[in-house]
Amino acid sequence: MENRELVKEKDRVDLLKQIFENTKLEVTESYSYPAIKEDLSDVILYHIKEVTFEGEEKSPRREAFENVIGMIQNEGVNFIYLILGDKKGVSFYFGLIKESNYNYDLPMPIREMGNNFLKSSIRGNFRGSKIEEVNPEKMKEILEKIETNSENKNLPKKFANVMGTPGINETEDKKSFQGVDRLVDVMLGDEFGLCIIAKPISKKAITKIEDDLYYIHNELSSRSKYSLQDGENKSSSLSDTKGKNDSTTIGTNETNSTNNSETVGASETVGTNESNTKGTSETSGSSESSTKGTSETTGSTKSDTTGSTKTTGTTENKTLSSSETSGTSENKSSGVTKSTNENKSTNIGKSYSENDGTSKSTTDTKGTSSTKGDSSNNLGKSDSRATGESSSFSVTKGNSSSTTTSTGLSNSESFNKSVGTNSSKSTSKSASTGTNSSEGITNSVTSGSSTTSGTNESSTIGTNKTSGTNESSTTGSSTTVSTNKSNTIGSSVSKGVSENTTSGTNESSTETISKGVSQNISRDIYDKKAADYVKYIDEILLPIIDYGKSKGLYLTTTFIFSDKKAQLEKLGNTMKSLYSGKKGNKNPLEFEILDENDKKIEYFKNFQIPECIVEGNKYIADGKILTLKSYLSQNNRVSLGNWYSPNELGLMASLPKKEVVGLALNEEVEFGLNSNTSDSSEEQISLGNLVQSGNEIDVKVSLEKSALNKHIFITGVTGTGKTTTCQNLLLESKLPFLVIEPAKTEYRILMNNKETEDILIFTLGKDDVAPFRLNPFEFFEGESITSRVDMLKAAMEASFDMEAAIPQIIESAMYSCYEDYGWNIDNNKNEKFDNPYDEGVYSFPTLEDLLNKIETEVTKHNFDDRLKKDYIGSITARLQGLLVGSKGQMLNTRRGIDFRELIEKKVVLEIEEIKNGTEKSLIMGFILTNLCEALKAKFKKDKHFKHITLIEEAHRLLSKYSPGDSLNKKNSVETFADMLAEVRKYGESLIIADQIPDKMTPEVLKNTNTKIVHKIFAEDDKEAIGNTISLSKEQKDFLSSLTTGRAIVFSQGWTKALQVQIKQRTNTTSDENIDEDRLKSRVEDFYIENYKKGIFIGTKYEKVSKEDFEFCREFSTNKEAAKIFKEVFEENIDNFKNFKDIAKELVKLSKEKNFWEDIKQILVLKEKDIDLADLEDKYSKYYDIFNENLHKIVFNQFYNVKIENKKIVNDVKNGIEVVFNSGNFRLDTKEEGIKNFRGALKSNL
Repeated sequence: MENRELVKEKDRVDLLKQIFENTKLEVTESYSYPAIKEDLSDVILYHIKEVTFEGEEKSPRREAFENVIGMIQNEGVNFIYLILGDKKGVSFYFGLIKESNYNYDLPMPIREMGNNFLKSSIRGNFRGSKIEEVNPEKMKEILEKIETNSENKNLPKKFANVMGTPGINETEDKKSFQGVDRLVDVMLGDEFGLCIIAKPISKKAITKIEDDLYYIHNELSSRSKYSLQDGENKSSSLSDTKGKNDSTTIGTNETNSTNNSETVGASETVGTNESNTKGTSETSGSSESSTKGTSETTGSTKSDTTGSTKTTGTTENKTLSSSETSGTSENKSSGVTKSTNENKSTNIGKSYSENDGTSKSTTDTKGTSSTKGDSSNNLGKSDSRATGESSSFSVTKGNSSSTTTSTGLSNSESFNKSVGTNSSKSTSKSASTGTNSSEGITNSVTSGSSTTSGTNESSTIGTNKTSGTNESSTTGSSTTVSTNKSNTIGSSVSKGVSENTTSGTNESSTETISKGVSQNISRDIYDKKAADYVKYIDEILLPIIDYGKSKGLYLTTTFIFSDKKAQLEKLGNTMKSLYSGKKGNKNPLEFEILDENDKKIEYFKNFQIPECIVEGNKYIADGKILTLKSYLSQNNRVSLGNWYSPNELGLMASLPKKEVVGLALNEEVEFGLNSNTSDSSEEQISLGNLVQSGNEIDVKVSLEKSALNKHIFITGVTGTGKTTTCQNLLLESKLPFLVIEPAKTEYRILMNNKETEDILIFTLGKDDVAPFRLNPFEFFEGESITSRVDMLKAAMEASFDMEAAIPQIIESAMYSCYEDYGWNIDNNKNEKFDNPYDEGVYSFPTLEDLLNKIETEVTKHNFDDRLKKDYIGSITARLQGLLVGSKGQMLNTRRGIDFRELIEKKVVLEIEEIKNGTEKSLIMGFILTNLCEALKAKFKKDKHFKHITLIEEAHRLLSKYSPGDSLNKKNSVETFADMLAEVRKYGESLIIADQIPDKMTPEVLKNTNTKIVHKIFAEDDKEAIGNTISLSKEQKDFLSSLTTGRAIVFSQGWTKALQVQIKQRTNTTSDENIDEDRLKSRVEDFYIENYKKGIFIGTKYEKVSKEDFEFCREFSTNKEAAKIFKEVFEENIDNFKNFKDIAKELVKLSKEKNFWEDIKQILVLKEKDIDLADLEDKYSKYYDIFNENLHKIVFNQFYNVKIENKKIVNDVKNGIEVVFNSGNFRLDTKEEGIKNFRGALKSNL
């Protein structure tokens, strides 16, 4: 090849490097399409508000985003990844937009494509994420934010373009430091934006990119390697040969060769050499060729040679030669050799060689040979003969390029025999061109004999290698002076077939003594830059293409913007730092800040990828070279973007791995997805929709209605949806229910629901709204007094700390109270009342009766004075607290609400106003006692009756026994737990709700078949509830991450717990207030309808108006007036009118504080301190109203009506009658009778 061709190839390699390092594309055409803000129909954005990730991953995986982007494969559509940051935080947006220059219709509208592909893919890969479509108004705000400077509306935004290929750094611990969360943290508080636009590339374009890369790879590979050869050769020989040769040669030869060499050599040698050598000689040479085929000849010679020679000459020649040879030779020998060889090689290289040698030899050889063979691709160079001593030095420089193709087949048989005598015949034909000039003197003496005979047949193509064993003895001297200069340029192209037959006779006798040394060194040198480009293609670009073949390639451009240049540079440098890899940085990430009038900006504002027109250098124009920079060239146009696989795109357009301000990350854990109720034919109670990995899906989750009577436990901290779940169960069941709510008023909202319009809500402790009346001692017909007493005692033990004998004293006092009212404890019959269970009959003791009985019962047990006082004081203090205020009005009543009627209605008992925890517990115990007995009574009449009781904050009554608690409390809790477990057989369904599962007695968790768990935080609570529904550790931990309204549900027949979004049928957090007058009116109606019960004094006579009911209710709360009425008038009143008249006067009388104080002064003999005349007038006035009953009123006001000594009672009553004498007081103590009466009144006061 000529020199100019070599220079051309070198320039091409340099050009590749220059283009790769310096290529810059410019956008020459302005954006000429309609702006998107004028028509928003071809763009859609989704705001990513929350992202959910699987628990074991600890953060969202990049592969999930790769799956999202992989859904966008339609031509004519750009994917948008947008981050907008401000002082409040950041917002992440995904979107789609139609390409402005796409002139075809899309397969579907952009909005439909976004919902079907992008939105669904985000939800599928980031399950549970919250995604919101951006409305047109918000879209305009976003576009305005991209265009306008937030600090000065008159100033434009600063833009920069980011180009290059990102690198993914994989760490051994799998931790990534390339997350976008780090970028957000760096830019926190700054006004900035980052937008990535990605366009799917067609399969045809991907194939073109791959082909271009292969082309460049091959071009660079062939130019990345150089060869350096060093050789040294020394030889000396003298030969005189007689032989006979017969040769016939037929062959085919094809040779392509180019040689360019320049040789300058000079040598001068003077020396004498004498040697005697016996050894082995092997000669090998270095050449740029590929040859298959070998030939080996072994011989033994012995020669003695003496001679000297002197040669002086100058040679300059130019040679151009070509040859074709074919021939056949035959030789007799012993042995068989078969071989087949094929080789092809291409070599480009440079060579440099130095030769220095001295030789002296005398040769005398005799032999005879006959050869016949086939040869292809044979090139001969020179033949020389010399006797004497020589020294030479030569330098050779040259460039060579050769291509050699060689095939060979060799079959050989040989037999050799040497006896010292040689006879040979030879026939040959040769062509040679050359010029030679030499002078020399030779003196040679040769002795020896050799005889060789043999037959040989061979076909050889390849390289010859000769090895042998020689014995030689050489003595000689030689002086040589030589100067050579040679320039040779030659090329040879030869192809042809020839047949030559040569015959000749040659006789010679030869005796040879020879010595030779040969050494060659070969080294390969690489072009490092070219090799690096090859490696970059192999390790970086081709793997991107390979990955992109399956998941797609995306032409991607990135632009960033901010109000200030400093912020823009910070953002650009941060991106370079985060997204640059450790290797493969031939096309590194770079950013360029754009001028205000740069044509690219309008493309970016409209989410489009600019294009450049390629002109000039043909290597750029054909697009192949630009592929090295990950550009895509089509039709002489290059898009200003790099092609990425989803792997690289997912690195830059990713979601945070840690929570950032503006985007929440939620951990998600898998739960079951199948319940056994979906195919059931039984009546269902709908809970809500199934949640799959955080996403609510349209699959209904229900409970079998039959599962209700196996009880339900619901837990969760305040505000997580626990009450909403409870209300849903109540409404879905369509059964009567009783709710015991100790702390809130959230169930009032049910009054606005059509299904519960008739709900009754009682406000325990708030008597002026919806009063509730419960006599704990009232029991139902058929119920055992012993059972009632045991339950009342258990309620008190569960609520109060009761040490030593207090429970037994209270129990004994209860029995005594029942006995006072005529009850026979053994047979549960009443001896005082004919029909003790009838309405309006007051046949049951009250708490006040129990309180009055305590002192008597303590005295019976013969405690010493200290214990007696301690017990009386302790018990009295506990009971006295239940008799004051609204608690006293509620519990200290002679008849309470009939629970047998109450369980047929929908009822809520609010205990919010009872602030004392122990008193709340006691009231809950009293309620459950009455409820349980009412259910038993109802079940006797109706075996199919169903009812639900919901107990909120059940730990108040059913708390877990802890070390240090009294055994009495432990026993009482077990009593209630057993009671609740037993009510199932009476058609009762229990829903137990509590915020603290670990506080509950274990029986509650064990005996509830269905568990509904909202968010809980405490580790012990998660363990307590999680172990009962077979949750894994990850699932238990996830209970702290449940959002409001979601719950983990486990029920009968289910193999796994399910996550459910509870259907919201009521709004417990609404600001809507239920007017308390509605509660009051509805409860008043209930009491009026049940007037015969006589719960409030005066109501048993007839069904009264609301106004009269209110009078009765208020009168009942007047302790003094009510007490007087019950003791003095009740037995003789038979109609409401008489009651009301008497009641009004009693109310007035109860307000006469001074009147009663003056009466007391008379009773203690201190009438001197009062105005007697005025007192007598008042007494006379009231006597006219009450008559003789006024004396009874005085007795009840100041004396214990329970005094068992009848004589004392009679003395006191007679004394009041005599002393007060209808208003004409008789106070003179001089009269013996008056004196005695007054003494009795004072002493028994």
